[in-house]
Amino acid sequence: MPMPSVAAILIDFDGTLVDSEPKHCQAHKLFLDSQGIQLEDEEIYGNIGKSDRTFYLTLMQRHGKSGDVDAWMKAKTEILMSLYQKDGLELRPGVMALLDHARGEGLCCCVVTSTERRAASLGLAIAGLAERLPLRVCYEDVSARKPDPAPYLLAASRLSIPIKHCLVIEDSVSGVTSGRAAGALTVGLIGHTHESQLLGAGALRCVHSLDELIPINNPPGGTTTTYRRATRR
Repeated sequence: MPMPSVAAILIDFDGTLVDSEPKHCQAHKLFLDSQGIQLEDEEIYGNIGKSDRTFYLTLMQRHGKSGDVDAWMKAKTEILMSLYQKDGLELRPGVMALLDHARGEGLCCCVVTSTERRAASLGLAIAGLAERLPLRVCYEDVSARKPDPAPYLLAASRLSIPIKHCLVIEDSVSGVTSGRAAGALTVGLIGHTHESQLLGAGALRCVHSLDELIPINNPPGGTTTTYRRATRR
């Protein structure tokens, strides 16, 4: 049975479009240090693709801290944005080629991120992607966040495109889980998360560069072969 053609690309921001995860780690450490909490990088990177709210609530409970979690998140975001402005952001490999291909093929593109809108907007602007990617689902748009399917279901709904015709691109276990649970064709971009983890979460394939996905609707080996696992739920 032929697979559905792709009509939209739903793409994560941090770690997928831009190499921002090290800056998130740095922002977390700087803020948490101010609260008397020291964490190893490994634990912070374990939060990749997830909500800072849950991360901070867990840390508050573990370390016996009281306070406003929203204020904690706001303070960390302020640090993160200052790092963006100070250091800039590098694109992940193949981003511009994929976006050029999508535009040429008439494919809708939407950013789907667990990051606050103001941070995502600044990051996209600094990376030179703001005009290319005006459609965004951000932290504030959903009450349930990755790995819940809600962010991707909302993105597909806003585009008026069935989720089965959407290609999700993610670099984290949480993100891949979200895309697959939503019912989208989901691929993993290898970065800070190992390929085996992305495949274990349900990624149909993994790539090191986004231009490996070109052409979207006629990849090497054919769409049916490339996305074969999409029919196995």
